[in-house]
Amino acid sequence: MSHQPGMTPRVRVLVEGRISEVRLQPIGALPRYEAEVEIRQSLRTVVSAQTKAARGSFAAPTSAIAMDTPELSDAPGPLAPGTRVRLIWHGQRSVPGLDAGTRLRCSGMLARDAVGPVIYNPRYEIVSRHTP
Repeated sequence: MSHQPGMTPRVRVLVEGRISEVRLQPIGALPRYEAEVEIRQSLRTVVSAQTKAARGSFAAPTSAIAMDTPELSDAPGPLAPGTRVRLIWHGQRSVPGLDAGTRLRCSGMLARDAVGPVIYNPRYEIVSRHTP
C-alpha cells in the first residue's frame, strides 16, 4: 500500500464536502453503500468525551461528530481541498439522505487503499441537500 507524502497510514479526521457520486452494489453482492465526496475542508481529530466542539471548529456542538474534537494547529489538513475520498458503509444497501449533491460533515478513521483515501462506516451529519 503506497502512501501520500506527509499522510500517515491511518488518521482520525473530520471532513466536510459534497457527495459527487454514489455507487450501488448489485442485488446478489454483499450490501455496501459507497459515496465519493469532494473535500472542502479537513482536520485531524482526537477522540474526546466532551460534547462541545473546540473553538474554531466547523462541527456543530450538538452533533454526534462533535465528540471527535478537531486538533487545531497550523499544519495543513490531512486532505487538501478538492481531494476525493470514498465513504463506505458495510452492510447497508442505502443510507437515507445521502445522494449525489448532498453536502455533509463526517468523521472517522481515514485509511488509504489501492484506489485512494477511504473512510469506513463514518459518522455523518447532513449540512444541506442539493444546493450549490
